Amino acid sequence: MKLTDEQVQSIVDDIVSKMEAIIEDPCDGDYSDFECYEDEYGRCSNYGSRTLNETLDEICIDGLPGIPADDSDIYISADYVVDIDFHDDYDPGDYWTPPSGGIELDKVKAYIEDVDVEISVLNQETDEYEDVEVSEEQRKLIVAKVNDQICPTNKKEVA
Repeated sequence: MKLTDEQVQSIVDDIVSKMEAIIEDPCDGDYSDFECYEDEYGRCSNYGSRTLNETLDEICIDGLPGIPADDSDIYISADYVVDIDFHDDYDPGDYWTPPSGGIELDKVKAYIEDVDVEISVLNQETDEYEDVEVSEEQRKLIVAKVNDQICPTNKKEVA
């Protein structure tokens, strides 16, 4: 059994929707570890950058077209990279004005590096699970399609 084009597109669509959420808020709103950024000499600056290497899990956990979730084991994950450029627009205030500001994102670039697809489907006749074959070409196609949909340049940039 092989993945169909419709199933590949379903995987791509699910990864793209999850990546768009990550691009919109790469750190779930918690930028506390961005607040003090020192260079190798111990000097602090009011700007910086971070790279996050993460894995996106729970892709297509509700099943794929033609493969119901109840009769299958679906494990799909994607390794992605998010590059973040930011600055701190903190204003200490003065006698009349309270302190304000915080971390502002200047640029966010994101892309998928690799996809791992493991699918087993229950064969009703033999009552055993059969693996769905996912070729290296299909995995590369999924990565390419996701990166193209995130941004035509393969790097999503939000300024």
